[in-house]
Amino acid sequence: METARRYYPAEVAELEARLAEVILSGALKGPVTGEELYSFLRQMGLRFSLDIKIRIREGGRLKSLEEKLRSQG
Repeated sequence: METARRYYPAEVAELEARLAEVILSGALKGPVTGEELYSFLRQMGLRFSLDIKIRIREGGRLKSLEEKLRSQG
């Protein structure tokens, strides 16, 4: 939501208020995933890019994709 808020502050504020109403009324069952929220925002015409970091768990440690590829080469 932070990224969406930077691009569309007024729209996200309105969305948060509406979501709070729906949650408080009991009409929304269960959690909303980040993927669902991102998809919903895109369907509403709010398009923005996300800073995506891919991490891999290896040996009990999280490695970046870059570290993983470097260790294989």
